[in-house]
Amino acid sequence: MNELFSKYGGMAITFAIWAAVFYFLLILPNKKKQKKHQEMLNSLKEGAEVITSGGIKGTVSNMGSEFLTIRIDKGVNVQVLRSSVTRVLK
Repeated sequence: MNELFSKYGGMAITFAIWAAVFYFLLILPNKKKQKKHQEMLNSLKEGAEVITSGGIKGTVSNMGSEFLTIRIDKGVNVQVLRSSVTRVLK
């Protein structure tokens, strides 16, 4: 058993360290970013000015569970996925 640990123990420790580095540098920040984006989407209200991932700027005029209607100009409305909103302008 001692020989087995001395042979593969260093490799296991190295793997564990790399897994921890991968988690803290890649996975954890991405989870925080997704949570912040979801909170922003949940706080959307009609009348909010938004920018979509396609670069469309407009005002939310109607909200559904999956889609939003964004008024771009007088008489011009576009339906977009709720998740495509990237920013809410103040």
